[in-house]
Amino acid sequence: MRNVRLRRLRWVVTIGVTAGAVALSACSSSSSGGSSDGGTTAAGNSTGKKTFTIGVAAITLASPNVPLQVDTIKAAAKALGWNTIVLDANGDPSKEGADMSALVNKGVDAILDIAENPAQTMAGMTAAKAKGIPIIAIGAPLIDPTNFAAATYAPSDATMSEMLAEQMLKDFPGQSKALSLDASAILAIKMRKEGLASKTAGRVTVTQTHETDLANAVQDTVSAVTNTLRAHPDINMIWGLQDFEFSSSIQVLKSLNKLDQVGVYSYYMDPINFDLLRAAKGTNQKLAVVDSPIQYGPWYAMDALVNKLVLNKSDWVTDMSVKPLPYKLVTPETVPATGTTMDYEPFEPFFLDRWKSEGVPLTN
Repeated sequence: MRNVRLRRLRWVVTIGVTAGAVALSACSSSSSGGSSDGGTTAAGNSTGKKTFTIGVAAITLASPNVPLQVDTIKAAAKALGWNTIVLDANGDPSKEGADMSALVNKGVDAILDIAENPAQTMAGMTAAKAKGIPIIAIGAPLIDPTNFAAATYAPSDATMSEMLAEQMLKDFPGQSKALSLDASAILAIKMRKEGLASKTAGRVTVTQTHETDLANAVQDTVSAVTNTLRAHPDINMIWGLQDFEFSSSIQVLKSLNKLDQVGVYSYYMDPINFDLLRAAKGTNQKLAVVDSPIQYGPWYAMDALVNKLVLNKSDWVTDMSVKPLPYKLVTPETVPATGTTMDYEPFEPFFLDRWKSEGVPLTN
């Protein structure tokens, strides 16, 4: 599956993605990065370099991976001397629509969509298209039949599911019954589940499912896992299709004294996951998280916007093959011995050098 879909494309999380254990709380809408006026000339800039404003429409900053992507956008914008406006829908569908329209009305030069649902943001996306404001999806593919997004930049859910499914079958060589924690309106989550089901067919049966309430994601997951395992004690596997569901599920297993009976499998490492995996080393716990630096996706998006807004390229969409994303399967045996981050080669130097070579003026 291609990660970049030119004019063909999720409603992101993503998560491919979503909240990190009980300590997380939702963040309110915010803006940053100086002027909110798009396409203005930077004050005091003797070169007359144009300063662009990038709008960010985020499904929820309560997800650990969404703020990571926002931080990357801000870092890239700072290097370019651009402004950012970040709006957080906090999992509220009506807020998604309002945020998208607000960014268009603010006159931003481009919009980066982090897992918002085009079905909710149709009015804003239509207005953006009419005004020539490009939209790029990051973090997860969009359900986008009207082709609002020029491109999508995200790790491959198919690749990640294949890696996770292989570990499931290794951990449980016999027949298994699973609880799947779903979010069916999110294309990335749907793709992850379909990938796992395909790769484990004949060995794992999803006997129970739960639609996660993204507006109250962590507590909803805790309640769903608790109630399901009490009612169905034969379940021996949890599919945590979003990042926060890993730590939340382990919390429940500990309270029910089922740590050695039920495996937990999820996507994307959250800082809390490192100690949870380390604590399981040498035990009978079956745990795995498949990871890729989702926070690197915005570099491709910002590169594409450099091509369009600064270099005026007609073929401006960046292909991820210029710097492919890595993937890692993290288990109690492979988790790093220390720290709360994965050791990936940084992408920032590559893109800054790429921009410098194109003659793009940078602030650092």
